Amino acid sequence: MAMKAVKQHVHGRLIQANGRAALLLIDLNPTEETAVSLYLRYALVVMGPEDHVLPALLLDDWGNEIRGLEIYQFIREHGDDFPRAEVFGFDLDGSETQLFLRSLELHMRWPCYVYTSADEPLAQGVRLHAVLLPTAGIDAPLAVDRPDEEAIARPLRAAQVNWWQVPPHTESFAFGLEDG
Repeated sequence: MAMKAVKQHVHGRLIQANGRAALLLIDLNPTEETAVSLYLRYALVVMGPEDHVLPALLLDDWGNEIRGLEIYQFIREHGDDFPRAEVFGFDLDGSETQLFLRSLELHMRWPCYVYTSADEPLAQGVRLHAVLLPTAGIDAPLAVDRPDEEAIARPLRAAQVNWWQVPPHTESFAFGLEDG
């Protein structure tokens, strides 16, 4: 079985301008693929060069395999306890890589990349800068704190993005707002 980088299926719309990207999040846990299906991949960051690695599989110190989004939960809960655990995955160019947990920045937020199809090449991912939460009753984007765990679960909650509430029918986003 070929190794594949872990991905999270969501429904949303990708909004891009001025070299930045935002995800207008429609549904964090969709049950089927539709025209608004997008796929998120969260990068682990290598200490020093800060290279991004997209994991596919983690082996703990006893050889137990951890796959899927559970990799991120394992790293958050046990990363410091298992420095010799091995991550198998991919560099952003799609080449396979293998490293130990001790070589990763375990406590930083994860860079997030969005893909328009489940099998899109890893190198074509778009780095997200913001997640837009459609919110009834507002008429302009409003910067908000990272949502709590009940509202948005990890790994998206731990992504390296800014969070905004936006009117439900938002079509564009003024990325300059992030800098202010």
